[in-house]
Amino acid sequence: MTPLLLGYLFTMLFLTPRLLRGASWTRRAPRLGITLWLAACLSTIAAFCLVGVVLVLPVTTVGHAIISLVLTCAISLHHVSRTAASLAMDAAGASALAAVAARLLYATATVALPRRRLRRQHAATLRLLGRHHPSHDGVLVVAHPVPAVYCLPARGRLVVVSEGALSLLDPPLLDAVIAHEHAHLRGRHYLITTVSAVLARAFPGLPLFAAADIEIHCLVEMAADDSAARRSTPGTVARALLDLVAGQPPASVLAMAGGSTAERVRRLLSPHPPLSLAGRYLAASSALTLLVLPIALPAVPAYVDHTTHCPPAATATSMTAPDHRVDGPDHGSWSRLFTLI
Repeated sequence: MTPLLLGYLFTMLFLTPRLLRGASWTRRAPRLGITLWLAACLSTIAAFCLVGVVLVLPVTTVGHAIISLVLTCAISLHHVSRTAASLAMDAAGASALAAVAARLLYATATVALPRRRLRRQHAATLRLLGRHHPSHDGVLVVAHPVPAVYCLPARGRLVVVSEGALSLLDPPLLDAVIAHEHAHLRGRHYLITTVSAVLARAFPGLPLFAAADIEIHCLVEMAADDSAARRSTPGTVARALLDLVAGQPPASVLAMAGGSTAERVRRLLSPHPPLSLAGRYLAASSALTLLVLPIALPAVPAYVDHTTHCPPAATATSMTAPDHRVDGPDHGSWSRLFTLI
C-alpha cells in the first residue's frame, strides 16, 4: 500500500499540475476549475498523511477504522510486533504527520493571520478617511487620484472605490466594477485564495501547490468577471478592466485589475462556448473522486479482509452459540444477532 500511495503522491505533485494548467476548460468554467485545484491539493495532503498513518498501523487496521461505521463485523486490530524495523516505521510515520501539521501551522501563522490583521487595519483606516457612495450601498469612496477598486472582506464587507476611479469610469463601467467586487465577496474568494497561499507557503518547491496558488488567483478573477458580465456585458467588463490597470491596490485584497489582465480581456472579448453539461459533470466527478480516493485506498483491502475472515452474522451466531433445542426460539441467539446488526 505504501508504494501505491507514494506513486499517487508523485502523480499528484508533478503530473497533475501540467494536466490542469494545460486544460482550457478551466477558463470556460472557472468555478469548477477552482474546485478541482482545491480537491487536488486536499487529496495530496490526505494521501501524504495516510502514508504516515500506514507506516504506524497496518493498512487493514486503517481501513477498518474508516469503514467501522458501515460494516457490522468487529475485527480485532492486527498485532504489530515491536521490532526495530516496526519502531523505525512508527517513528517515520509520526514524523511525517508532525511535519505536515507543523508546516500548515507555520504557513497559517505567516500568511493567513497577517492578511486578516492587515485587512482589519486597512478597513478601520478607510472607515475613518472614506465616505459612503450616495447611490451604492456598501461602497466606500476614498480620496486618492489613482483609479482603483477593490473589496475588503472585513466586518461589513466593503467595496472601496477611489475618487480617481469615479472620475474615470462612467456609470455602466462603475456598475460592472462594483458587481465584480460583490462577486468576490459572495463567493468567499478571499478564503479560497488564502487557502491556496497557505498551502504554497507550507509546501514550497512542490509544483502542485505553487501552480494551484497562481491558477486559483487567476480563476477567481475570471469567475468574478463572468458574474459581472451577466449583470452588464463582457465588453463593458473588459473596458472597465483596462481602465483600472493603472491602480495598485494593497496586496492583501482582491481587486478588479488583479490577475492576468491580458488573458482576462481576451477571454471577455472572444468568449468561448460554455462548458457542456457532460463536461461539468465530469469535472465535478473528478473533484469528488480526488477527495474520496485517499480514503478508498485503505478501505478496499480492509473490506477484502472483512469478507475473507469475518463470517456472516447468522453463521457467526450459530457457531458461537449452538442451539440444540428443537422447539421454541432461542432468545439469546436473536439478541446476539440484533447486537451484531
